Amino acid sequence: MSQVTAIYQQSITDLDFLNDVLHGLAQQQKSLPCKYFYDDKGAALFEQITSLQEYYVTRTELAILENHSKAIANILPENLSIIEPGCGSGKKVAYLLAHMSNVKTFVPFEISSEMLNYSLAHLSPLFPELAITPLLGDFTHSQMVKQLTKDTALDSQTNLVYFPGSTLGNFAPVKAIEIMNNFYRLCGVDGYVLIGIDLVKERQVLLDAYDDKAGITAAFNKNLLQRINNELNGTFILDNFKHESRFNEVHSRIEMHLVSKCNQSVVINDKQIDFVAGESIHTENSHKYTLEAFKNLAAQANLSLEQTWQDEKSYFALCLLRPM
Repeated sequence: MSQVTAIYQQSITDLDFLNDVLHGLAQQQKSLPCKYFYDDKGAALFEQITSLQEYYVTRTELAILENHSKAIANILPENLSIIEPGCGSGKKVAYLLAHMSNVKTFVPFEISSEMLNYSLAHLSPLFPELAITPLLGDFTHSQMVKQLTKDTALDSQTNLVYFPGSTLGNFAPVKAIEIMNNFYRLCGVDGYVLIGIDLVKERQVLLDAYDDKAGITAAFNKNLLQRINNELNGTFILDNFKHESRFNEVHSRIEMHLVSKCNQSVVINDKQIDFVAGESIHTENSHKYTLEAFKNLAAQANLSLEQTWQDEKSYFALCLLRPM
């Protein structure tokens, strides 16, 4: 049986959510933090997105893992502990664990309790001897990560921080550096960081990946408004907004927006927010990197790019980093 040894919980409060929403919607370019996509329904919708034909990211990364997990495992030391921020379903880490017989502990680190439980249920039967220590909280908060490393034995182990997908690209460069600094702290001086990054490619491939024909990405985007209605007494009418993906050439990123179809007002916890027709809420970025740009970004978090693995089309890369 897998052993669940501890749970460190740092939940986002309703007040945090409210303050972030009201602050974002008060800006000239209205915005909402993408981390709030992942309530239980949002996490489930994202899992559907990963199976879509247009969304190349997941299947491309899984192919890289299938082809190179053994080579990656051979580079890493034995008696390793793996920490996975934003673990989701645990599908990707299973590829690594299947080739690493001497992993001591797996630490799924997740903001969604439903996805945390799902990953536990998925991985425990596959790896019955593995000690699993789940963490429920927000890995983007530096203060939480500092407290976590102080309160647990993570800093006394040799750790691999595994951050698959293209989640790093959701953050502006300054925040991405802060998050990689968190990973630097979690992995320790002798540790490793394995990060997935989405590479620069044809514009239409990118646009299609974030605006699928089945409308799952649109439902995922609009679910953020529904969450505000459910949890913050919001009055959004979802049909009054349309999902839109845009490519920002200057910043090399896909942007997701919710565009108001009409002049309208929304109330959130007694605060009125006005929209004019065509005005958008900027909900997410997904930065696309060259390897050189990513190497320079990582260096600002005191992490050195040691090795990369890519698919045949150079759509995606897994990057192994070490503390400088």
